[in-house]
Amino acid sequence: MDLSESSGRDLKTLFRSLKEKLLNRNVAVFSFFLMLSFIFWFINALSKDINSSINYPVRFINFPDNLALVNELPDKLVLEVEGSGYSVLKTRVSGNKAPLVIDVNNSGLAVRDNETGKEFYVFSFKLKESFTRQLRSDFEINEIIPDTLNLIFDKVISRKVPVKPDIEINVQRQFMVHGNVLSRPDSVKITGPKAVIDTISFVQTRHHVFDQVSNTVSRKVDLEPIRKISLSEKNVEITIPVEQFTEEIININIKVLNKTDTADVRLFPDDVTVHFNIALSDYDRIQESSFEAVVDVKNIDIRKVEKLKVEMLSVPSFVSNVRYEPKQVEYIIEKK
Repeated sequence: MDLSESSGRDLKTLFRSLKEKLLNRNVAVFSFFLMLSFIFWFINALSKDINSSINYPVRFINFPDNLALVNELPDKLVLEVEGSGYSVLKTRVSGNKAPLVIDVNNSGLAVRDNETGKEFYVFSFKLKESFTRQLRSDFEINEIIPDTLNLIFDKVISRKVPVKPDIEINVQRQFMVHGNVLSRPDSVKITGPKAVIDTISFVQTRHHVFDQVSNTVSRKVDLEPIRKISLSEKNVEITIPVEQFTEEIININIKVLNKTDTADVRLFPDDVTVHFNIALSDYDRIQESSFEAVVDVKNIDIRKVEKLKVEMLSVPSFVSNVRYEPKQVEYIIEKK
């Protein structure tokens, strides 16, 4: 390779590099002045009056005495404002907007002409002065959207309703719930709009699981809140009586119901074996007479029915998990 050719190539590379650096520098300078121009334009624009819309949170207070709100009210209103760009922009980009307070009783509340006389409304333009004081901004509120706020009230009433525990009980092996689950208090006073109160027949607790229970347990459980309703209690004490149990087996004779005077019915077998669980404290209360197993021969067609169904007509209230065998028995009918 010739020395002159090598030198020429190096010069071309140098010129190309210088050209690229100069171009990049020009682009950077151009971008800087473009950004600077935009900033000056933006600052100039903010110094002028502009029109804008602002979504602003609101909070309602001071409702009429002895009346409760039934319908839902908006949690935000749209403010159509005009004023300094600085002021409007500051309000729009503010991250934590304290809600504008609407004092219902002092907002020009008017009654709409209807049968109940409990539907009210407020023209939004009547809130401008209050909003302007609260915002402390130098822009002007031209319009508030929606232009009318509707408020539907109902008479406030109170009454007592029972508490219904929503619980799940998992006892340890050889233990059982022995008796009724109790709630203290067993009822609470509810207060709110009559239209809502009239639909409530009970108050439910929050769902709660009692796991691995091996003795009587009492625990505070919160009540499930109800929208627009106040409760006289926030929680109740739930008591679950738990006791150890044993399994018992007895045999009892089967009674025949609706026998005729002219025939007798013989069963095979004529007794059932009954299995059940019973709390240890109730063990001495077991009596065979408290159990009753029966078959009913009323309207039995002996040509079609080969076996009779056995039913447990009564069992003591203090036993649980009752099982018995057989469920059906054979029979013969003998004339007397």
